[in-house]
Amino acid sequence: MITRFFKQLKEKDLKRLLDGLPASPGVYLMRGRQGKIVYVGKAVNLRARVRQYFTPGTTDTRHFVRNLRQKLTSIEVVLTTSEKEALLLEYNLIQRHSPRYNLRLMDDKNFLCLRLDLNDEWPALEMIRKPKKDGAIYYGPFPSARSARETLKVINRYFRLRSCSRRAFTNRVRPCLQHQIHRCQGPCILDVDHDEYMEQLRYVRLFMEGKKDDLIEQLRDRMATAADEMAYERAVMYRDQIAAVEQTLAPQRITDFKDIDQDLVGFYREGDQVQVAVLEVLRGRLAEKRSFFFKGLEFPDHEILSSFLVQRYAHAMRIPHEVIVSRPLPDTAALCELLTEQRGGVVRVIHPRRGARADQIKMANLNARQEFETHTRDREDIRERLEAVQRKLRLAALPERIECVDIAHLGGRDTVGAISAVIDGKIDVKSGRIFRLKTAAGGDDYRAMGEVLNRRFARAAKSEQGWEAPDLLVVDGGRGQLSIARAVLEELGLPEQEVVALAKKQDSSGEPTGDRLFLVGRKNPIPLRAQTSSLHLLAMARDEAHRLANGYQRKIRAKRTLRSALDDIPGVGPKTRRALLKTFRSVKGVRGASVEELVEVKGVGIGLAKIIAGMLSQNG
Repeated sequence: MITRFFKQLKEKDLKRLLDGLPASPGVYLMRGRQGKIVYVGKAVNLRARVRQYFTPGTTDTRHFVRNLRQKLTSIEVVLTTSEKEALLLEYNLIQRHSPRYNLRLMDDKNFLCLRLDLNDEWPALEMIRKPKKDGAIYYGPFPSARSARETLKVINRYFRLRSCSRRAFTNRVRPCLQHQIHRCQGPCILDVDHDEYMEQLRYVRLFMEGKKDDLIEQLRDRMATAADEMAYERAVMYRDQIAAVEQTLAPQRITDFKDIDQDLVGFYREGDQVQVAVLEVLRGRLAEKRSFFFKGLEFPDHEILSSFLVQRYAHAMRIPHEVIVSRPLPDTAALCELLTEQRGGVVRVIHPRRGARADQIKMANLNARQEFETHTRDREDIRERLEAVQRKLRLAALPERIECVDIAHLGGRDTVGAISAVIDGKIDVKSGRIFRLKTAAGGDDYRAMGEVLNRRFARAAKSEQGWEAPDLLVVDGGRGQLSIARAVLEELGLPEQEVVALAKKQDSSGEPTGDRLFLVGRKNPIPLRAQTSSLHLLAMARDEAHRLANGYQRKIRAKRTLRSALDDIPGVGPKTRRALLKTFRSVKGVRGASVEELVEVKGVGIGLAKIIAGMLSQNG
């Protein structure tokens, strides 16, 4: 049931709305201008919870609550049958709409997992970002792509599962390099013992589940058997596997309480900055520590912690038997019910006050505090570097957000622009922007620079959310690019925007000898030494802008080359071209396909298949 109020929230409308709310569990959605959702919340009793926002003298001190009446144009509620359903619905709505005032602590991109499909004849681990309910086994999430790749590296090196994609596996005509360096058994081509492969797969599953004792015991039995049979090469393989397992799954027992899986969720806070440390305990052994830092949070501790748990475990393939937390949570029962349903077994969310679990959570809190202090020291170091930039360039404000503009083209064709962002001394990949130029062409860098800056700062001039002006703008180039930037900014009504130009100095042979910084109102450029912190931050922004622009330009060029290569073939129209690319993924894939494989594509007969194969081989 959904109740909607689309009028401006005047006093009489608000009273009617509050009086009409049901005393039932559910979710409420607060909408601002143009109907955009600005806040989503859950409640066991919708009437009581929503009334609290508009009660004089409310204890809710969050900044946006004070001006809520002026911000809202409507509220709608969605009724649920239980608090658990409300909790899950709230999470899904936050992920979908990204409301301005909600806690969205974790992005979907953070949830990187390893997938194992046992329905394959030769199963293998593959790295993915979005798990599905497809019957496969998922391990993770991993804190980073690097940790997932390191895990895969160990498995491929010692357990020799295939690492190629299904398509590559199916189309292989000879064993790959991985087989030659003894990291794959080569089931794609060679006559590999399937039972032996599945045995190795079973060991991999024990490895991924952290069952070190069981795995080592089985490997030692196999090693002894191989030695008795004088199969010394196989015995050496088992020996190396045991060493890898002992080194990777280091014995670190932190409790003899129970042999169960636990997550110890440590919490530390200073003002609006929060550090969460999760210690993952597998059967009494500390397996992993993951840290999460958040800032700008005005929410109470229990709300932050509750939101963190829902967002962390919504995508997790591993859910422990117990989640030990350092704060009492008002929605513990709903969390337990939600996690139990997702895990398919009982999950307890516990706030211990004494005993072994209380000692465990104290350790997790100490880890959270240590991570916070480390993060704070890093922040202080970054601030010193930003202050050095501010002094050197005589900026009015600390350059916490630096953006850099770069233009890329190839002989005047496929011109693109890119803007990178360095926020608090670190590259922010998500804030990078790429522009396919509409008016500038023929290699006119000045006109291209003007178009990119116009499109970027026209939105800043209109105060569009997400397009706020940076503290410092860096243009890649010399005095000419700086002049273009100043002209565009003044035309848009942003004359106060700080802007500099960064260009490489070249010797008589054209080799770069260093960097020079051009400032507004200064005749001579400032030479920058490679060791200076100011150059490091500006060069970081420039290099990222180069990467974005050149990468996008290569992609456009590849698409154009791809189309022209197929378009030149008589008989290949748009539909056939799309079918070929859908089947073989690229022109390289089409070029490598046999005539028999080409005929299987819809719309390709034996005659056309021979023409395609002949022309692409000539152009290859």
